[in-house]
Amino acid sequence: MVEKIGHIKNPLTVIAIFAALAEVSGTVVLPFLDKEIQHVYVWFLMCFPILLVAIFFFVLYKKHHVLYAPTDFKDDKTFTDLFENATSSAKFAKINSEQEDPIAEPTADTQARQEQPTVATNPSISAAETLRRSFQGNGLLAEELVIAKLARDLGLKFDRNLAVKGQPKLVFDAVSTSSDRAVVAEVRFTRLGNVPDPILSEYFERVKRFSETLPDELKNKIEFIFALATDTDEEFRLKRMDKTIEKIRTYSEAYSFKTVVRLFKMQDLEREFSVQ
Repeated sequence: MVEKIGHIKNPLTVIAIFAALAEVSGTVVLPFLDKEIQHVYVWFLMCFPILLVAIFFFVLYKKHHVLYAPTDFKDDKTFTDLFENATSSAKFAKINSEQEDPIAEPTADTQARQEQPTVATNPSISAAETLRRSFQGNGLLAEELVIAKLARDLGLKFDRNLAVKGQPKLVFDAVSTSSDRAVVAEVRFTRLGNVPDPILSEYFERVKRFSETLPDELKNKIEFIFALATDTDEEFRLKRMDKTIEKIRTYSEAYSFKTVVRLFKMQDLEREFSVQ
């Protein structure tokens, strides 16, 4: 009979056994205590399970993965079922939170387009040209081109605009997953050449929060690609971007996951992918 009892490997089982033993032993001891002490002891027996349940749900909310043993997972090395498509509202909220102020950074190219007289005709306009007419549109075009470039260079298949299951606010521009590897890509279109510290922190904290939901075996299998894209040729802004890249690389040293920082020029991307 004893041989049929397996080893206790699940933290939930340990908690359940501990709670049961505490309550049973407490109830058995109660009649042997002095009446003066019994009053206090009864309150302890009532409050203890409430406290235990409160702590349990606190841990469940903050770090639910620590309550499960490795054997509770279907596969100890799988990222493929951790993501789902992000909602439109979550994606738009992410875009708006990361967007620079386009009023503060017009380029010579955009100024030239704005100064051109309006022609009273109905010419054919490409999708890329339509996107270029707004800063947010440039950002969306940059996102598409950069992810296509990364997929080609790295030989990966990226899924777009994914959220972590159970955490819809953890949205990433692109994710490539395999059985034991996850590559998370974030693209930031910029003309100013810098990334404010609060926004930079938010990029890394999103990846960190994702890694905290994983078993220990998978935490070192995450790769983060931080891609900057720009359409400016102004030398002082490009130099500022070089400093920003060094800043991001230094910032990434505080995190356990591997981080790669790359800069892409829109002109090169549009030429490579024959964007009209």
